[in-house]
Amino acid sequence: MPTIRARRALPPRSLVLPATAALLVALAGCSDTPAIPDADPTPTASPLFASEEEALKAATAVYEEYLAIGGAILQDSGSAPERLEPLLTEEIYEDELASIETTVAAGERWTGSLRLTGVKLQQYANDASGGIELQMYACVTNEDVRIFDATGEDVTNPDRVNLGTFDVVVESTSDGRLVIAQRDYWSEGDECAE
Repeated sequence: MPTIRARRALPPRSLVLPATAALLVALAGCSDTPAIPDADPTPTASPLFASEEEALKAATAVYEEYLAIGGAILQDSGSAPERLEPLLTEEIYEDELASIETTVAAGERWTGSLRLTGVKLQQYANDASGGIELQMYACVTNEDVRIFDATGEDVTNPDRVNLGTFDVVVESTSDGRLVIAQRDYWSEGDECAE
């Protein structure tokens, strides 16, 4: 009677390709061919600031200048609003112009100044080109600001909130200047206290 031999089973086809690839990878390490050295990493530009604290101080100065110039423009019945342009991105500058035009069209004039009472760093990042983006809370009081209409009557809302927190993003331009890229009302009160 003939002998029946069991046939040796082949691995399923789905395992052949991964096993072959693993073998080739393992054998590649045994090659006599020298490895090609990695290219030098792309050099990065030096950061604008040595620390987060230094960047926050510079961003705070830009925001204080923005408040001072913006207040002066509203005290001067909207004259020379282009003074704000170097401190703002184009989009924010256009928003500010529209706001100033609305105030002037209503015949309103301000006295006093908005004042920064504190800041609190939220995020800070350097990019490969050396630029920065910094997000902070800016706490601002308007307690010294009075608003007058075209007749000179004080129309300041007696129930207004005098202290508010703004979410502010300051970023660097290609020439290294810092500009305000975002400034949104965040909440009443002081979110800057630690």
